[in-house]
Amino acid sequence: MEEKFCECVCENMPELPCDPVAAMAYVPFQTELITYKYAEGFCNGTLFPELDKKLYGGKCCG
Repeated sequence: MEEKFCECVCENMPELPCDPVAAMAYVPFQTELITYKYAEGFCNGTLFPELDKKLYGGKCCG
């Protein structure tokens, strides 16, 4: 299978709001649209290498 890339209309949007408010949770936009092959993504639990964070002793490393 070939990897697909998406052309997003929100390419120029900032990762976080310009005026973030204290005590509000923000999740930045996913910027990397590169994907694993389907079988590798299935084994890793995600298609996106950017989200593939291995857990070592309760700490997130990656």
